[in-house]
Amino acid sequence: MTEVAATAREHLIASFRRTNDGTAYWLDKEGPGPYDNMEQRPNAERCLLGFTGAAPTLPSGYNNFKRVVQTEDHVMILIEMVHDARIVRMNSEHIPAAEKKWLGDSIGWWEDDTLVVDTTNFHPVAGGRRGRSPEYHVVERLTMQDDGNILYRFTVEDPSTWTAPWTGEYIWKADAGRLYEYACHEGNYSFGNIMRGARMLERDMEGSPGALD
Repeated sequence: MTEVAATAREHLIASFRRTNDGTAYWLDKEGPGPYDNMEQRPNAERCLLGFTGAAPTLPSGYNNFKRVVQTEDHVMILIEMVHDARIVRMNSEHIPAAEKKWLGDSIGWWEDDTLVVDTTNFHPVAGGRRGRSPEYHVVERLTMQDDGNILYRFTVEDPSTWTAPWTGEYIWKADAGRLYEYACHEGNYSFGNIMRGARMLERDMEGSPGALD
């Protein structure tokens, strides 16, 4: 990573690792607090995007199914984690650079038996812990193997974040099982408690504890 990107990533990761000491520690610091409003919380916590990423999508401890659906003009890649559904426009061109999408803008084409997917135009706040700049660019290659599995290979390029492009690959294993809806915390009920808890800690720290409405 570039030095600037590495520093920003360390600060982000450190914010997730902070020990909960049961105090409103943010009141002692200048600027907005981490629980001032729900939109400050991470995208995955808000169930907007999965933490495995969309392009590239990386394996995690659970919910690693993908469903690939082909039509004449499109390919849909449904990622189980937070049900991210990517729409790949085949033999098309990218939308204008000013138009940003949560999952990026994906176009695809065939190179022999390999589906190539080129993705750009990611929303600037959709990078999560990995971080990304407006230059973020991903090329994925999906190749069916003789055993029915798919070899998934990807290359990431972002000069503002990485000192050089980097590549990875792993196998998407074929499975006859169903892919069920990932409801996350449906209704975001937890956020009411998060915000109420933060207000209680603030009142305790300010010396005026009391019941919340």
